[in-house]
Amino acid sequence: MNDRIGALAGDPRPLPTSLAEPRPTVSTVGTEGNAPAPVRTLRYPGCPTVVHPERLSGGTVPTPTVGRDAELRATRALLVATAAGRATTAFVTGEVGVGKSALLDAVTGQARALGFAVATARATRLESDLRGGVAGQLADGLRAAPVEALDDLHRAVRRALGRGPLLLAVDDVHLSDSWSLRCLAYLLRRVHEEPLAVVLTAATGQSPAGEVALPELTGGHTATVELAGLDVAAVGELLGDPAIARACHEVTGGNPYLLRALQRELTPDADIGTLGSPDIGQILRVCLRPYEGATELVRATAVLGADATVDRVATMAGVEPRRALRIIDALVRLHVFRDDYPIAFVHPFLRNSVLADLPVATRAADHARAAKLLADAGAPDTRVAEHLRAARAIPLPWAVDVLRRAARQATHDGRLDAAQDYLERALEERLTSDERLAVQLELVHVTYVVDQAEGMAKLRDALAHADDARSAAGQAVSMLLRLCSAPEARLALSIGLQLVSRLSSQEHDESWELRTMSYLAGVGNNVGLALRASMFTEELESEVPNSPRLRQVHSALMSLGHALRGDSAEKAVQYAAEALDGDRVDVFTQPFVFAVSTCFMADAPDLSDRFRRMIGSEAEPHDYHLRKGTAVSLAHGMDYLAKGDLVRAKTFLKWQLRLFDELHAVDVCPMAILCAARLAEVLVDLGRFEESRDLLARHGFAGELPEMFQHNVTLFARGKLKLATGDAAGALADLSECGRRLTASRIDSPAILPWRALAVRAHLALGMREDAARLALEDLERAKRWGTPRAMGTALIAVGLTSDDEPAVRALRKAVEYLTESAARLLHAEALFELGARLRRRGQPERAIPHLRKAVELSARCESKPLIGRAADELRACEPATARGTAHGLTRQETRVAGMAARGLTNRQIAEALFLTRRTVELHLSGAYRKLGITGRADLAAALHRGD
Repeated sequence: MNDRIGALAGDPRPLPTSLAEPRPTVSTVGTEGNAPAPVRTLRYPGCPTVVHPERLSGGTVPTPTVGRDAELRATRALLVATAAGRATTAFVTGEVGVGKSALLDAVTGQARALGFAVATARATRLESDLRGGVAGQLADGLRAAPVEALDDLHRAVRRALGRGPLLLAVDDVHLSDSWSLRCLAYLLRRVHEEPLAVVLTAATGQSPAGEVALPELTGGHTATVELAGLDVAAVGELLGDPAIARACHEVTGGNPYLLRALQRELTPDADIGTLGSPDIGQILRVCLRPYEGATELVRATAVLGADATVDRVATMAGVEPRRALRIIDALVRLHVFRDDYPIAFVHPFLRNSVLADLPVATRAADHARAAKLLADAGAPDTRVAEHLRAARAIPLPWAVDVLRRAARQATHDGRLDAAQDYLERALEERLTSDERLAVQLELVHVTYVVDQAEGMAKLRDALAHADDARSAAGQAVSMLLRLCSAPEARLALSIGLQLVSRLSSQEHDESWELRTMSYLAGVGNNVGLALRASMFTEELESEVPNSPRLRQVHSALMSLGHALRGDSAEKAVQYAAEALDGDRVDVFTQPFVFAVSTCFMADAPDLSDRFRRMIGSEAEPHDYHLRKGTAVSLAHGMDYLAKGDLVRAKTFLKWQLRLFDELHAVDVCPMAILCAARLAEVLVDLGRFEESRDLLARHGFAGELPEMFQHNVTLFARGKLKLATGDAAGALADLSECGRRLTASRIDSPAILPWRALAVRAHLALGMREDAARLALEDLERAKRWGTPRAMGTALIAVGLTSDDEPAVRALRKAVEYLTESAARLLHAEALFELGARLRRRGQPERAIPHLRKAVELSARCESKPLIGRAADELRACEPATARGTAHGLTRQETRVAGMAARGLTNRQIAEALFLTRRTVELHLSGAYRKLGITGRADLAAALHRGD
């Protein structure tokens, strides 16, 4: 046994040739002009000679020059140099099947055309132990007596050289017997300045059979022609179909023998990357069989595929790791395996052929072993599932959970066909009725995404065969949590309606939960689905389930109902507190609930924090578009937006949108749409109008939008952008459409989207003052019903903008009062700005300045450049009328900068608010410190106060 393994690791005996090279009939090659002078070593990565398959069966003599011009020029140059009286030796090397024999035949044709006598021999594996086999063939070609003594071949060659130039050609010299190799070595060391050409071919990685190493034949004085596979163009010419040439080249490396085997397997609809030849697999298996472990290693590597590592291959093959390494090394030298890691075949077609040679049951069992090996090693579920999918008819109960997780990941990655295959494979296992229904519903979901009609058919079949309606309802709820897009919402409602009818009155909680999830899936999508879903609303709110967990869900639903109707913020917050008083419930991760929950909790910071903590668990999200942390990250972004912390909001939302973009989910997933819309809104408030416009256009949100709840947010953000960039008509169109959709969905709350407040500004910009005033009063009416400071402040600003003189000032003062204690800093700054601007226009700059200064300060903290600019302009407009000198000898600009610094603004924020450079701000502060007699910012507030 050790002797056999030693042969693979360098023993003089050769590892057998894995593939037999073809030997087509060869035409004579004519003489070509003057040849260049020979060189000592010639290495050509070009292409070998190939023969058209159709010519092999016909009467036409094939031509051996397809893709081989460079090699033929090199060999002809050697022959020309030999004819001039200089002995030359050339080695033609390359992997098995690459065309060395065909090139040798072409060389003999060249030699005859140049007037050479030719003697040829071919070594074979079965004759490696036959003494003098190759030397005898050469002697026969020279018409000499049998080679009995070491110098017999030398004397025969000398006699032949007396008649003219001579070519000795030996094919597969590495398989020669030891005696013949010694005779060749003896000859080649004694013939120098004579017209003798010796051309030998040898397979890459093969060791000679005897004690003579190949370089010893000539003492290293030889030219080398290294053959590679055909290039893509030559492959196309060989196959007669350039359209498939590249794909065929990728799997065979352009190896002519493998190409011909591949061509025999081709069918019109074949996937070239998966084709293999059982004949090639059988040849390799038979040739490796005498060497213990080699066949098993090759088979294990083929089965493991991309998962083939040394330890896994050795374990599957049952070979000791160090011995496996020696065998792998030999297979690399033979060009069976790549010299790379992980282990892989040089040519995918060779791997496919090994698999094609395996019986179906054996192959399935091997893949089952590979799956278990990978699962025990903690490999990704999708890698394990690939082997499980190939292990059909092998019972593997442990594999069901792996296949379900892999299907989820495949759906997440958009590989829906793979997800279907994984789930269908899971259904082949012995499952309980509950497990089977769960897998069937997952398969329904994936199938529905691909083909809605087929998905509905699978759904009807799955539900018809469900034995236990209570259990079926539970499985359906789990499935509903994974549905998010509008088409999936229709599936959700179908599931809910079909199963609810099968539940009895004793199964109240199951029925209530199923109806609730169906309602949530529908209400957040298009108008039709929302109206169908709303049929559940009253009964769901009036029925209180028995389970503590479901009572939490009921509280969340009550809170949501109040938010959608806009009838009582106090009750909405009360129910939200009850819903958050307990363990995490899945209802809070439903996209639509999430979309509104942060909005109505924004004026209750403690509840907002509790909400983020609840959804921030490490539980795997149900929706396949989401990753761990998606919901809480989006919640942070929206919370910061509500507070006016624009930079932090942008950071969270932009990062999350990038993740959605990587999954190609931005235009389909409700949470991704919401993220993009809110980020566009943040960018508008920051003054990054072009960036906001590009974001909406890049994701297809610049034109018509489907009627989904999340696209109401998109319309709101788009209207805000258009209003900020002077397109009042476009803004009004988007905002009006947003309002129409919300009303059609029976959603009429300032807690959701303050679209009326923005529409008021659009109407005013278009000179439609009466329409603006009407909308402002409608908004105020709804805000009073809802009752939060944010809603009241927003509505009162709109009323102030549409009113005249004193009523306008009263409304704006009231807005400032409401917003002073609110977390909505940017909205507060806006109210201060509008109040200051109105006072200045009424000729009261002294009363306007404090409000405008505060507006500049707050907007600078929020880093809202558009509002900073408008407030600063109003503030500058107030100064000429109030310039009466300054206290402490400070200039007006020093007073302004020092006052802002005393209130805690940074130099950067002051610079942005006043449109100065940071250096200028620093100079003003230095002057203020000197005049006030203080050393730094910490003393500013007290020093300025002393002068009041």
